[in-house]
Amino acid sequence: MPARAWSFAVVRSTVRALLSAVLVGAVCAGAGLTHEAQAQRPFQTLDPLYQGEQAQRTFYDGLAVSALIDYRPTGLLQSSSSTGVGQRSAVSLAGRVDYALLPQVDVAAIVDLSGGIGTGPVALRWLIVKPFWTNEGTDYAVRIAVDPASEGGLGFRQTDVAFLSSSDLTPLVSTDFAIGLRRVRAGVNAELLDDTGTFDNTMALLLDGDRIRVIGTEMHVYWGVNFHYDLAGSNVAVALLAEGATYRYVETDAAQNLPGAFEGAENRVRSGIGWLQLGLDFDRPSFQLSPHVALPLVVWGDVQGESVRSGPRPNKVRVGLNIMLR
Repeated sequence: MPARAWSFAVVRSTVRALLSAVLVGAVCAGAGLTHEAQAQRPFQTLDPLYQGEQAQRTFYDGLAVSALIDYRPTGLLQSSSSTGVGQRSAVSLAGRVDYALLPQVDVAAIVDLSGGIGTGPVALRWLIVKPFWTNEGTDYAVRIAVDPASEGGLGFRQTDVAFLSSSDLTPLVSTDFAIGLRRVRAGVNAELLDDTGTFDNTMALLLDGDRIRVIGTEMHVYWGVNFHYDLAGSNVAVALLAEGATYRYVETDAAQNLPGAFEGAENRVRSGIGWLQLGLDFDRPSFQLSPHVALPLVVWGDVQGESVRSGPRPNKVRVGLNIMLR
């Protein structure tokens, strides 16, 4: 092996090992902080699922380490002229470790690093398993993701199950499709809510009790077309995303903080958002850079009978960057 190639391989292996050690350390640290942090913020803006997911494996050598940076404006369930509570935007930073457990099964862990290791909330956000297979030239996968935070009851706070498929239409054009359901059962202290949640501080606006129990279901659909422009697999992607959710918020007394011991009013929120997403994958054997931008095309919401309707919202554009070392 030429000296230059050998040196690059050593540097790449060293960098990947260091990043892996940092992220594994964050996972271990997050495991101890998850319950406290999650109890305060049940709906993080960090949600890397359904963003260009593919049915096949996208890394080599059995291991990949990624950093995910995402900027997501809040306030989508408010009218475009609203100001004040719920209007701040949120920037999230996450680390992800993917591992090839079996020839046809991948596992992954996603850690929320938004607060910085040692300086803020560091939480193990998702554990993922993805078996995949190929049939008649099309790749398929079932991706199961769970939020491992414990609240003293049975089951997980969030469970997300998706079906994925990827296929080549021509040597230069491919498609990705994903559809999935997510089940949420979470409790939160009302006085600790902030406006960085997925549903725009709705709980804090509607309820003023000591304790809130959130039960809901989400549905996500992703369909994208990828236009490849080099032999490494780099591509420009155009995708449509649809998100629909229904949530039930139940108020309870903190002194009776037991599953099912609910008091007070019950509030419902239903919403739907359609996105147009543009992305770029710059692929090389040792790394992948994937910036993306998403525009909300249509927003619909029903909060206690009050409707929100809007068309495209350029002021709510979402941007992100995924950096993978593989």
